Amino acid sequence: MSDPVDLSAYLANSFLPAASEALPTLPLPDESHVAGWRSWRPDGPVTPAELAERMPQAAFAIEAGMAKSPAYRAAILSADASAIPSNPTLPEGMLDFSVQADFAGHLPVVGTDDRNLFEWMFRTLGARCEPVPISPQVHALLITGLIAPGRITATREAWDAGELRDDPAVAGVAGVDQWNTAMPLLDKADPTRFRDRLLIVHDDVYAGLEAIDLDPPLDPVTWLEKSRIIRHHHEFAHYATRRLFQNMRLNLHDEIIADSMGFMAAFGRFDSTLFLRAMGIEPDRVPVSEARAWTYVQGLTEPDVLEACRLTIDAARNTEAWLELMPGLSPPQVLQSLARTSLPEIAGPDAIEILTATLES
Repeated sequence: MSDPVDLSAYLANSFLPAASEALPTLPLPDESHVAGWRSWRPDGPVTPAELAERMPQAAFAIEAGMAKSPAYRAAILSADASAIPSNPTLPEGMLDFSVQADFAGHLPVVGTDDRNLFEWMFRTLGARCEPVPISPQVHALLITGLIAPGRITATREAWDAGELRDDPAVAGVAGVDQWNTAMPLLDKADPTRFRDRLLIVHDDVYAGLEAIDLDPPLDPVTWLEKSRIIRHHHEFAHYATRRLFQNMRLNLHDEIIADSMGFMAAFGRFDSTLFLRAMGIEPDRVPVSEARAWTYVQGLTEPDVLEACRLTIDAARNTEAWLELMPGLSPPQVLQSLARTSLPEIAGPDAIEILTATLES
């Protein structure tokens, strides 16, 4: 069993100092992996088998320890195509592939309305074939660092053909004349040269909440469309903090930021009551076992979970009040202000003044 996470470390603002810097020109240019996804196929339906051809992780069975097996390591880490299962057992059904845009750049997105297919992608691609539990309230996952063996092979072939000797990552570096010395330098210079960032999505209502149970209720078709908008902007907010502020965490601070972006896009405002309900957070109570909040408080002791949830209640309410006082802020401004401010600060009595001051610095 791992050691408990220290509450002070959990509450520290890991977006600093990067979030204190001025934002670059937006939208950001695409990361290099996006071009490979664009050239793979046009937006549209894709089968699990076709996805597994591009991402061979999906060809392996979901079993405890699979990622440490010799075949998996050879196929994925060493890009040995002969180690990929030749007749994998894959789920039936169809997926939907697209390359979608936001101010942090484009991302490949693979979606489905089939919960079983979503969980298959979650485990094979997001959890390296581990049979991890998945909360029923989780309907999306931004996967980073997903090794792309095909691009490793293609880059090595280009290296062997002498096509990369002028690449800035290796040009003029002494002793770099073999692939095994060039690859780490190429990898360090471009974190998506050999790795993908991929968003997988279950096309369902936000946090599993039914339209009739909302306040006020919505019709099911409208709520599903609003949920799609929330999910897109929520996940791209995580991508934005990763690219702009060099961090993305399973943390309640991150979730306030991401849901602020999603709710504003869908409703034009941040609804703290809806946010807290979706998280399963109530005053002075430990969340029930199936609550979405547990995904974001992993490792905290029960008393620390209570404190983190207390802060989140106050922070959500203060965020709603601040945004109501600040109409017209752009999504990047909101993202940066909330990232510049720690969860305890957003929860504090001076939150509105602190958040407003971030817009002036």
